[in-house]
Parts: sequence; C-alpha cells; structure tokens
Amino acid sequence: MSRQFLLILALSLVCLVLPLSYTVSLWHTRQKSRLGWVMRLLTAGAIVLLILLVGRWDMLGYYTRFLIGGLFALAAIVSWQRHRGLPMTAPGDRPYWRRHGIDALVLVFLGVMLARIAMGSLASREAIALGFPLRDGWFMVGQGGDSTLINYHNSHAAQRFALDLSGINRLGFRANGILPAELDRYEIFGKPVVSPCDGTVRAARDGIADLTPPQRDRENVTGNHVMIACAMVDVELAHLKQGSVAVETGDAVSFGQVIGAVGNSGNTTEPHLHIHAVNRDSGEAVPMTFRERFLVRNAAVAP
Repeated sequence: MSRQFLLILALSLVCLVLPLSYTVSLWHTRQKSRLGWVMRLLTAGAIVLLILLVGRWDMLGYYTRFLIGGLFALAAIVSWQRHRGLPMTAPGDRPYWRRHGIDALVLVFLGVMLARIAMGSLASREAIALGFPLRDGWFMVGQGGDSTLINYHNSHAAQRFALDLSGINRLGFRANGILPAELDRYEIFGKPVVSPCDGTVRAARDGIADLTPPQRDRENVTGNHVMIACAMVDVELAHLKQGSVAVETGDAVSFGQVIGAVGNSGNTTEPHLHIHAVNRDSGEAVPMTFRERFLVRNAAVAP
C-alpha cells in the first residue's frame, strides 16, 4: 500500500468524518442560552464550510458535499427549534470572554481562512478568455484558484493560476476506487483534449510513457504536452497520453481542434489535465476564464 494511497485515504476520512461529527454535535448540543448556541453554530458551520471548500470532492464524490451540507442545515434547524425559547444569556453566566473567548478566537482564525478562499476565488488581474480544453464528459477542478488553500500551484510564479482537471462519472467520482493502478478506471483517461484558442503550436512532445499511479516522472515534469501561442500568452496543456499528440511545433491550430488525449505522463500521480497560461513577454502567470468563469477547486464543468 503506497504512501500516496494512505495519504489520500487519511485526508478523505478527515473530510468526511470531521463535518459529520460537527453535524451530530450540533444536533445534540444543549446550551443554556441563545448566545451559547449561536457561538456553537458559527464555529461548527465555519469548520464544515472550510472543509466543503478545500476538500477534494472529485475524490469523495461531487454529490457527497451537498449531502453533508444538507445534513448540517437540517441539524441547525432542529437545534434552533430546541434553543429559540432560551434567554440571550443565562442568569449567573460567567462574563462573555470567559465563556466564549476560545470560540471567538477559533472563529477569527476560520474567518481569515475563509476570507483567503473567497479572495482566491476571484481573478486578481485581467484574465484571458479561453475555450474549455476537454470534450465528451463532465469535469471537476481538482486544483484551481488564486490561493494555496485551494490550488497548490499558487506558490509557483509561472503557474499561479494553473488548473488540474479531473473527469467525474455519473455518481460524481473521478475514478472507480481511491487510487486505482489501472489507468482506464479514471474517468478522464483518454478523453480528447482540444485547443482552447486559435493559435500556433510553440512546442509539442510525445513518446513519454504513461505511468502506473502513483508513480511520477520527475525528470520529464510536463510529460507529453502541447504549448500554444494564444494572442499574447502561451497556454500549456500537460500530462497527455503517449501516442495521442496530434500536432507539431509550428502548426496552426483552431479553437476546438483535437490536439491530444488525457494521459498520465510526467510528474503526476494520476490521470488529469494540467493547463496554465503565461505572458510571453514577462513569463508571469495569467488568469484564465472559461465562458466567463474563473474556475476554482470543486467547480464542475459540462462542456
């Protein structure tokens, strides 16, 4: 059992168990005042919301987070019915900061994290409008946004706004299993990759083998890939399937033209499509929008 498998399993359990435990706790809580109940609701709600935003729900199931959110809302309604007749503060209670000081500090911390995610869900500079680079399926963003909380590429200057895209099946999962070794058990594997713009191929590479998850090829980071000059930016599409690259350097391509297929080549632990754009003159990352959407983690797209 690989370290990557164990890590994904552990994170999955945390993302499922923690919000459900706070939901059950809110359902059963017995506070002496409405203020105490409100503090409990806000703390639990902030934690659940944070997990719903940062969790990898392509792995845990697209519909799962809506189920968890619905259960939490139900617990809040039931709990409020039990507490709404209480006084705002109970007679003889200790001063506010002695009763709820720790909760308040936790809320401030959680508020900062949620604010960072909210800001990271907006493009911080002018974006380039591109066509979505995938066909024939339903897709989710695994990594995306302008914050390291929802996009691990964000600390890399040239890939600050990069996206990692996964496919999801009818049940909302990216694969049949947690980290299957068989590539065809990943919904996105082999899906057509199309040019996101009219442009010229600046670089293209094929011939690198697709790896068995979670193996990586750290020497050929992008694996089989295509880079296209789109106006003033270069757009790179990486980790393509061996033998699928259908263009060569110097070729003119049109929007929607098939240029390859999703694979698992390069420095990647499982099949997905990586895409990012850089300003050709400065080398700085450029935000991308698709149908006027700035995509962030857990966004779903049906081309």
